[in-house]
Amino acid sequence: MKYIEEALKTPVSGEYDVIVAGGGPAGVAAAIAAAREGAKTLLVEQYGCLGGMWTTGMVIPIWDWENKGGIMLEIVEALKREGKTAYSGPLLGFDIEAMKLLLDRMCLQSGVELLLHTWFASSIVEQGAVKGIIVENKSGRRAYLADCVIDCTGDGDVAARAGCEFWLGREKDSATQPMSLMFKIGEMDYVQSMDYSPVPAATTELFYHMRHAADKAGLKDYDFNFDRPYILALPTPHQGIAEMTHIRGKDATDAGNLTEAEVEGRELVDEAMRFFVKYMPQFRHAHLDQTASAIGIRESRRIKGRYVLSLSDILSGKRQPDGICVCAFAVDIHQPDGISQEGMELAAKPYSIPFGALVPVGIENLLVAGRCISGTYEAHASYRVTGDCVAMGQAAGTAAALCAEQKIPVSQIDAKRLRTALKKNGVRVDG
Repeated sequence: MKYIEEALKTPVSGEYDVIVAGGGPAGVAAAIAAAREGAKTLLVEQYGCLGGMWTTGMVIPIWDWENKGGIMLEIVEALKREGKTAYSGPLLGFDIEAMKLLLDRMCLQSGVELLLHTWFASSIVEQGAVKGIIVENKSGRRAYLADCVIDCTGDGDVAARAGCEFWLGREKDSATQPMSLMFKIGEMDYVQSMDYSPVPAATTELFYHMRHAADKAGLKDYDFNFDRPYILALPTPHQGIAEMTHIRGKDATDAGNLTEAEVEGRELVDEAMRFFVKYMPQFRHAHLDQTASAIGIRESRRIKGRYVLSLSDILSGKRQPDGICVCAFAVDIHQPDGISQEGMELAAKPYSIPFGALVPVGIENLLVAGRCISGTYEAHASYRVTGDCVAMGQAAGTAAALCAEQKIPVSQIDAKRLRTALKKNGVRVDG
């Protein structure tokens, strides 16, 4: 491999108490929480809107939000007041444009400084502690310094580039759960009533109809990409969001793999729409409204933390003294090398996500929140959903602000004080 040597002189464009990298569900909650605690807070996001998988990824529904309280409940209640939610059975969908606007307003009203269209480039590390981040955007290369940085990139980019240990995918072979390109369908005559719940079930309602249509058309050997698809209702009539395409064998931390996944995803969406319109009367007038701006990533890096959540924690419903929220979602593994899901048959019980799982080992002044926290492959398949990510983000933002206020490193945070602060702000730390 050839290399180009560079001598870089990067200007420092700002100093903050807290910097949050990534404006998805975890990052938005982290930034709002930190700013509300009085911390000078910067939120850096690579796309032109906040919301991450909710908005650029079009990931619906909001899983495991009902027992969280805090910022998660604020978001849901605000959307409901505006009539921007829709239920498919118990599953909560929402208007994506309304979500973008709401998150903008919540951040700005809380005092968060936003920096959109900005890519995280590198971590600034000195003497074993993160001192800030370097970014790239239209303004060029810039550095921002902070007392504490929160990695909400989903992929653990800040932690990885700071030298933190991490795991990638399944322990035996590093295979990760497949990606999905979500898509919006318009002019549907079909609205799924109760298609999916994280409990053992033979199939989804949609797949039942798809298989029946294939059999009726004589497509005995039709190559279905995924056998548990769903289409959930949106607040607007005759529109729905489809979770169907599964792109396997790609590494979300590799730009080439991501490019291939996006291209493959669009081909799979096209194939799905052609099947719907040609073979299913429920979709005779349907058309593709849009595909997501970014592919949905279920799994990539998991940063090694002071506590590693395990499958036994989930099966036993383990509660932790430093628990920052309770997760009640099942173990939901989309098969890396199959067309279905597994793990949902396990008898999972509500369990704590401990603060220690948000604290990377071997480095100071850095927290992680979202699907990249510390846990095993199986545990990650439970806590990766967006309702849990919001709760983790609120805990990380609150902790970072407390550390900045006290001028102490993250390793010295008082878990009892953190839990008290979260409870004061409406978070249900014990479920």
